[in-house]
Amino acid sequence: MNAIWMRLPFLRSLLRRRLLARPFPAHWRPELCARLPWYDALPDAERRAFEYHLKLFVWEKHWEGAAGLEVTETMQLIVAASAARIARKLPLDVYDRLTEIVIYPSHYRHPDNDHAMIYGQAHGFGTVVLSWDAVEEGIAQPHDAHDTAIHEFAHVLDVEDGLFDGTPLLERGRDYRAWVQVMGRHFARLQDDPTHGVLRAYGAQNEAEFFAVATEAFFETPAKLKARAPDLYEVLRTYFNVDPG
Repeated sequence: MNAIWMRLPFLRSLLRRRLLARPFPAHWRPELCARLPWYDALPDAERRAFEYHLKLFVWEKHWEGAAGLEVTETMQLIVAASAARIARKLPLDVYDRLTEIVIYPSHYRHPDNDHAMIYGQAHGFGTVVLSWDAVEEGIAQPHDAHDTAIHEFAHVLDVEDGLFDGTPLLERGRDYRAWVQVMGRHFARLQDDPTHGVLRAYGAQNEAEFFAVATEAFFETPAKLKARAPDLYEVLRTYFNVDPG
């Protein structure tokens, strides 16, 4: 059904309204609170927005297990929570380009390079691939600015405009100038000194990886990012429309 309704805006809008009208499953909340402490700390308005995004993500996307993994509802819930966490104040259609989530039990070999082990990957044609072990590790270490699921869903937000270039679709045209200036400056600094910045060195690879790594830091170590790179924090706060720090 996903492939069809994604091509038919009217049908997509109708089905989405029906999904949004369905109540949030009551058994999801205790599980979210138990597994994700940040969920219970969300302000009421942000929690409601998060729950709208979450249920749409769980119910609209196609879920597939790989390498023998059976994807459970809990896995869907936890993965979708990462996507909804970073997009909770963005438009509900922000993940419309994404249609499929594939989950491996652990890291997997790159199809074109047997020596490269992959923990997560976002494809521009509508698929995110994740290692469940990496997702669990991100939950277990919530304040290390390293979360594979957040990282890959940041790539999905980045490519909303059709390009993996580190610049997502911004709400206002006037925001692009500040974005390019601030992100470019901090990207250059990270490239000059990848080991002593406020962000993980992995972000020095290119602009797309920089945005994904900065997103991890914004949501996992916001106070540190705000203190050490307030201008970077501010452009991310403006884009995500939340203030976790």
